[in-house]
Amino acid sequence: MTFRLTCLAAALALALGSGVGAQGLRLSMPPDPESSAISVVTDRGLTRTTQLPTSALRAARRAMNRGARLDTATLRALADRGDGLAAWRLTKRLQAMGNDATPSDVAHYAAIAAGQGRVYALDDMIVAMRRLAPVGEPAARLDRLVRVLYAHAWAGNALALDAVIEFNGEGRLLGALSDATRDRIMAQAATMDGRVELGLALNLLARAAPTPDEVAQARRYLARAAQSRKLAVMTTAQNVIALLDARTAQATAAEN
Repeated sequence: MTFRLTCLAAALALALGSGVGAQGLRLSMPPDPESSAISVVTDRGLTRTTQLPTSALRAARRAMNRGARLDTATLRALADRGDGLAAWRLTKRLQAMGNDATPSDVAHYAAIAAGQGRVYALDDMIVAMRRLAPVGEPAARLDRLVRVLYAHAWAGNALALDAVIEFNGEGRLLGALSDATRDRIMAQAATMDGRVELGLALNLLARAAPTPDEVAQARRYLARAAQSRKLAVMTTAQNVIALLDARTAQATAAEN
């Protein structure tokens, strides 16, 4: 017996108040604020104005640090040279442009800002990553996204850890979930009280045709999540188990 994305994942999305996209299902419940505030520096970037190559850029950076509003081209020039503040301001500028800005640019500049310790840019990076095609992102940009995302996840940032689970899988942005990555994810599970197991279960169930073994593994994850002391995790896991049971009963009745 197999479960199809069009029926199971869509039903799960409806039940969870979430969406089904190129990256699969994701948890709709926000992580703990304390965990989301965990920040990691992966790239110090530009640390001194004197590192800039031209007097015009040096003057622009000084003006920006005094609060001046720079034009988009100058912000981009500073961000491309590793200025985290310019990257953050450019991220917000690009977001305000809507469809005139590419998700690749938003994710890239948010990653520069987040990688320099501006953890508030992490959410912007992840949201933009959800709009990236599973293939075709420039390797250098994808490498930066992975460095920033994984560093925060392994440090205990639940927002990043949720995204690692969400973006790993066949046909998704970061590809199939490796054993090494799964082991690192599970190493964080003890501090998340069922959240990790719930995310891993959704990751499996969002596949186009999860195998019986994958459904069984998802059920094991859900059983752990259903024991969580966190009400949202516990009730969500219980609801997904109930939905799986109902789908199984329907499939069995149809076969008979």
